[in-house]
Amino acid sequence: MRGLTEIAREEKLGELEVEQNGIRIILRAVAANSAASPLPAPAYFPMATGAVETPMPLVLPSTSVGSIAASAPAENLIEIVSPMVGVFYRAPSPADSNFIEIGDKVEVGQTVALVEAMKVFNEIVAEVSGVVAEIKSASADLVETGQTIITLRAA
Repeated sequence: MRGLTEIAREEKLGELEVEQNGIRIILRAVAANSAASPLPAPAYFPMATGAVETPMPLVLPSTSVGSIAASAPAENLIEIVSPMVGVFYRAPSPADSNFIEIGDKVEVGQTVALVEAMKVFNEIVAEVSGVVAEIKSASADLVETGQTIITLRAA
């Protein structure tokens, strides 16, 4: 455990999350002069019928300790993670083709998937360009907040 805290401190990380063998550890930095306070409870706001959803991009570089161990030889990988708990979809409908396939070039702002949460379909868009290296979830899979759903190789 001390090794992880040293890594977080040396890299000046506000948060470090590692998951290995089904065990998840999250380290969060706390200012030296403040007491640790619990995180606020999430707020849920019902959306009005017919509301337009805003795309929810969330891209994290693949540089955390857990991902380095899982993919040490692969560099320049970028993880697109789910911003919420929901059902992952690769296509806008079962009759349509998938947004992306492995090997496709992805541009900034391009929709790469949907996550349905509370009967609302949320677009997942790429914040960086790259080539699709891996699609880690199948359509209709339940995904968790922060779960890697797509991996891009930086262009």
